[in-house]
Amino acid sequence: MIKALSKLKRSWLKRFATDKRYVELQYKSVYGHFPDLVHPRTFDEKIQWYKLYYRKPILTELSDKHRVRAYVIQKGLGPILNQLYGVYDRVEQIGFDSLPEAFVLKATHGCGMNVICKNKPDLDRDECRRKLKWWLRRIYYHYGREWAYKNIPPRIICEKYLENEEYGELIDYKFYCYGGKPEVVFVCAGRFGPGGVKYDGYDLAWNRIPVHKNRPAAGLNLDRPRLFGEMIEVAARLSEGFPFVRVDLYLVKDRIIFGEMTFYPDNGIAPFSPAEYNYFFGDFFVLPEKSE
Repeated sequence: MIKALSKLKRSWLKRFATDKRYVELQYKSVYGHFPDLVHPRTFDEKIQWYKLYYRKPILTELSDKHRVRAYVIQKGLGPILNQLYGVYDRVEQIGFDSLPEAFVLKATHGCGMNVICKNKPDLDRDECRRKLKWWLRRIYYHYGREWAYKNIPPRIICEKYLENEEYGELIDYKFYCYGGKPEVVFVCAGRFGPGGVKYDGYDLAWNRIPVHKNRPAAGLNLDRPRLFGEMIEVAARLSEGFPFVRVDLYLVKDRIIFGEMTFYPDNGIAPFSPAEYNYFFGDFFVLPEKSE
C-alpha cells in the first residue's frame, strides 16, 4: 500500500506540480534540502535554475538528436556527423532487413533511450519494437522538467554503430563548456557494461582531476588523444553563445564524431564526489538573465 501511494504521488507530481515545485522536490529527494534558486552557487543548483529560467527555443532544437545535425552543419562541422541510416515517426517504418549488421537506434526526445545492435541476427526484433513504442509514448520532460526536451517531437533515428576496438566499447568525451569555452572533460566508459557507466575527469592539459559523479571512476588511464586539441576546438565552436552546455564527442580511428549536446547533465541531481567539486564546476557557470 505504501509503495502504491508513493507511486501515485510521483505520478501526480509529474502531471500537476508546477515546474518550480517539481524541481525543488526532486532536488531535495537527493540532497536533503531545497536548491537555492535566488543565489545558486553549486553546479547542480545552477542546473535547476537553468531548467526553470533559461528557455531559449534553440535549446529544444539542439537537444533533439535529429535536428541538432543541422546546427552542426551550420557551424561548418558536417564531416563530424555520424552516418545516418533513417529517421522514423513510427516503429512500423523501420525496415530491419535493410539495415546493416550493426547499428544504433535512438529516441530523439530524451536521454538513455538507445538500442545498441552489434549483430543483427542476435536482435530480438519484437522486444526492440516494444521498447521503441514505449519510448515514443514517453514525455521525457515530465521526469525532470528538463525544459529543452518539452517540445521535441518523439522520433527514432538509426545511426552507424561505433566502437573503439582497442577497448571493446565506445569511449565518450564529455566536454563541460561555459560561454563557448571548454573547461573540463569527463571520459566516459562502461555505458553498456554490467558495472554501468564510469567517469574519469581531466582538465584540458590532460591532467587527472580527482572527481567523479555519483559513480566510480573508470580508471582507464588513457593517454591524451592525438586529436584532443581539435576536439577542444570543436567543442568550443558548438558551445558558443551558451552559458553552459556539455558537448559529447567520440574519437574513432582518428576521426572526431559528434555525439550530442546536453544542457542538463544528469538532470542536475548526480552529486559530485568529492562534494566540493559541485562548487568547482559551479564557479565556471555564469548564469544569464532569465528568459522564461
